[in-house]
Amino acid sequence: MLKPTLLITLLFTLNTAAANADLTQLAQHEQWHHLLHYHRVGLFDRYQSQADDPAFFLAAHGATDPEAELRATLQAFTEDHPELGDQAAQCRYPARFHWIRQQLPQQHFPVVPCPEFSQWFERINGGGLTLIFPAAYMNSPSSMYGHTLIRINRKGGGSPLLDFGINYAANADPEDNELVFSFKGLFGGYPGVVSIIPYYQKVNEYSHLESRDMWEYELDVTQEEVDQFLRHTWEIRHLHFDYYFFTENCSYHLLALLDAASERFDFADAFLARVIPADTVRVVVDSGLVRQTHFRPSTLTGLNHQIEALDGAQLHTVKQLVLDAKTPSEQIAHLSPLEQAQLLDTAYQYARYLAVRKKNPDPKLGQRSIVLLSARSKLAPTQAFAPIPRPEVRDDQGHATRRFETRYGYDGSANFWQLGLRMAYHDLLDPAPGYLQGARLEMFHLQARHTFSEGLGGNERTRLQTLGLLDITSLSPRNALVTPLSWRVNTGWKRFELLDEALMAHLNAGFGFSRHAWGQTWYGLLDQELDLDNDIDKGYRLASGPMLGWLWQTSHWNVWLEGRAYADLLGAELQHRSALFGLSYSWTRDWQLRFEV
Repeated sequence: MLKPTLLITLLFTLNTAAANADLTQLAQHEQWHHLLHYHRVGLFDRYQSQADDPAFFLAAHGATDPEAELRATLQAFTEDHPELGDQAAQCRYPARFHWIRQQLPQQHFPVVPCPEFSQWFERINGGGLTLIFPAAYMNSPSSMYGHTLIRINRKGGGSPLLDFGINYAANADPEDNELVFSFKGLFGGYPGVVSIIPYYQKVNEYSHLESRDMWEYELDVTQEEVDQFLRHTWEIRHLHFDYYFFTENCSYHLLALLDAASERFDFADAFLARVIPADTVRVVVDSGLVRQTHFRPSTLTGLNHQIEALDGAQLHTVKQLVLDAKTPSEQIAHLSPLEQAQLLDTAYQYARYLAVRKKNPDPKLGQRSIVLLSARSKLAPTQAFAPIPRPEVRDDQGHATRRFETRYGYDGSANFWQLGLRMAYHDLLDPAPGYLQGARLEMFHLQARHTFSEGLGGNERTRLQTLGLLDITSLSPRNALVTPLSWRVNTGWKRFELLDEALMAHLNAGFGFSRHAWGQTWYGLLDQELDLDNDIDKGYRLASGPMLGWLWQTSHWNVWLEGRAYADLLGAELQHRSALFGLSYSWTRDWQLRFEV
């Protein structure tokens, strides 16, 4: 018969071994990995957390060892004391604590009050989640593909503008210019941080300052998932993750936040080489998590909607209402009440556009806005314009952002096959629905061409034809009141058609104007081109000249005509003149046939 002491020791040893086995197994739980942002990396498939702030971990090697971090976390939770308050581990990591208590219901933990967390949690008063997708903004490198954030819907409803938004973005140096920002954003040069801000501030930023339409996707989540989302937001609110423009960006880490909120979510692992906001929204929509959608038009969209309803004489009066010192009653008293309301509404929106969008510091604009509002308040509070129509296609319902292409053609001397891969994201002949009209944004576009023998003296040839690094075109149309600048920039390596030259590095930049009417866009730019190659005279060429184009985009058909004529200014003389005709037909969202000359 075993002695009592030996029996107790044996039972303790067996229980400890079982507990260790349980913790080892628990450390492999997918939800623990989501809470710590672990992912497998490298040839040996080791774990690495994407959280780059050491303060996020309690174990010395917690960033790479899920089990060590779990054991250190469990020990910290069991050693907490009530007098620690918000400095206790339970208060610093409430999402971890909540999940571990669920997984280890027999484990005893001390009760620790967390007044700061509790006050914050009650102030947010979260009852639901809404995914927000502001449209692409071509004038900012960080927002060219769009952006996402999450709104916390307050319990009891009310105005969404009073809700809070959870936003992840690069904490950039305001002194950095666009070139430095782009470089650091590509290579992790900025810390990414989570911010919790009133939603009306983001609406003001996107809708008024940047003129970006917004789509809102109400998510079908439980109260428990909302609570856990908030707990995890609290855990990482002061931490940083290295920001990468194409991978660990705003959209990716919001998906990671959702993953940490529920075991039924696993969105972030759907993305490896690149993360584009529209694609992340598609993943959430395709999962069936979206309950309903809402379109929030920007201030500029509203102004353009009003402009389209007025004729030239009325728009001239709108300008006078804003820029002249006369009282509105002197200018529009002879018009009907409905016409007065239309002109006053448009004039007020135009004054805001000049003050905010055009950054006009004239204090008279603010005073004039008050005068216009006062005059409008004296009329019947009826809606002067038809409601802004909701787009038939949401921004997440456009074509896929990565494109594979195959071409067959003739280069002037021989037939060829060409294969291409474009990593992102849209050009002027792509299906237009779901994308900015008149906008082009392509990155990392690779084309390889195989030329057959009939034009090469019996020798076939396969070679790299183009490698496009960046190609941006913004054809923002002008009208009687809104006068944006159209522009383009393009860089990479290319071969001139009809010239058997080496692959040539190039940089193009152009500025000009465009107009839009009847679904068609006309544009004219003054374009500059710099070419660099040792095989051309002097090794470089600088040229400049006009670029004229016409673009017609519909839901299925696109037609594009463009001509360029460059005058050689310095270096080699290539006497480059070109004309392009492109026709595309899309029979599904992601399949398209093109004809180009």
